[in-house]
Amino acid sequence: MGGSFISRSLCQTLYTNIPIQSNRLILVMVTSAKSKNRKPRNGGRDFLYRDVADKLRERISSGRYAPNTKLPSLHDLVEEFGVSAISVRRALKDLAYEGLVNGEQGRGVFVKEKGVIHRVLAAKSDRSIGDEIARAGFTPQVKELAHRKIRAPEDVARRLQIKPGTKVFQHEKIAYANAEPVSLHYLFYSEEVAAKIKELIGGTFVFRMLEQAKIKVKESRFEFGAAGLSAQHADLFQLPPGAPLGLIYFTPLNEIRTPILTGLTIFRSDRFLFEVDVPH
Repeated sequence: MGGSFISRSLCQTLYTNIPIQSNRLILVMVTSAKSKNRKPRNGGRDFLYRDVADKLRERISSGRYAPNTKLPSLHDLVEEFGVSAISVRRALKDLAYEGLVNGEQGRGVFVKEKGVIHRVLAAKSDRSIGDEIARAGFTPQVKELAHRKIRAPEDVARRLQIKPGTKVFQHEKIAYANAEPVSLHYLFYSEEVAAKIKELIGGTFVFRMLEQAKIKVKESRFEFGAAGLSAQHADLFQLPPGAPLGLIYFTPLNEIRTPILTGLTIFRSDRFLFEVDVPH
């Protein structure tokens, strides 16, 4: 993992429609599909607490556990799931970090009114960002903003390993959670890729889209950053200028480590919690 400072002008080159107001520190992570074959650390199933957390999230998002409802006791959850108290406590801790539940001393754990969208970035994941929005108890929606051909600026060209100025497609869409705009998505890709994804790109998020298009991803490169929202586009996110936004640049690679496409997700930092699954 490494880091570097990227200038504001370079950020504006890639993200021309929402100029940002500050520099950012970029953290780079690479995931490999090989991680899906690693052995569980406990000799059985890996991270049992995740199973408990997933079940409880599902019950919260489905309304089985409504807002302000008290969850079953620690003893009852241990008995129901057949795991240790440590696993249940870890699951509840994760749900609390995500803003789904709140523990009250002497009373128990209660479902909160509004949850944070918990996004997992893993080498092999079967959940899209739309799935994560729904899991947090919101109704996901996607709206296309633009789809055009552009000449690749230097930063996009570097990520796609092509010459600057090469014509590529640029696609933009915005995601909503209960009609509230929470993330903006940019994709850049070649005409060859466009032919494979044209029927999917409007309403499907990127990794689910590639899977449905039968485009195999061998490895993905992620870069993380932060920025302030410009006055020009404050209305788009329904936020005041300068509001904190998170940035994720991503580039999935094929079997021969050639970029399939590259993209940028800009998200409300008060609405998302990211979990990164790093293989060892």
